[in-house]
Amino acid sequence: MPHASSKECSRGGCHRIVPHNVRYCEEHTKQKNKADYDIYRRDDIGQKVYRTKAWANTRRYHLAEQPFCVECLKLGIENAQDIEVDHVIPLKRYEGDPLDPSNLQSLCLKHHAEKTRRGE
Repeated sequence: MPHASSKECSRGGCHRIVPHNVRYCEEHTKQKNKADYDIYRRDDIGQKVYRTKAWANTRRYHLAEQPFCVECLKLGIENAQDIEVDHVIPLKRYEGDPLDPSNLQSLCLKHHAEKTRRGE
């Protein structure tokens, strides 16, 4: 039986136990963060690009070619978990083709979130 400082994940139907000060389990936190990002942070340019078949194909090809987070690799870690395809120069500042492979890099969720927080 969990002690008083833990509770179930707030996602309906999920019975994973989380600390009392955490709302969702790790899996549902990732889903919630991605959903919030899609709704509140992504701009019109991103919405138009990321919902296309061309982007899905570009992303799939990029991940096959570069499956590891480039920032983790700099630390000597081969991390292929939860990899995002990131635009080196954000789309809102990039004047070229949004599918240009020279402007793409692989980042894990942690490093992608850090880059996004810095506004890069």
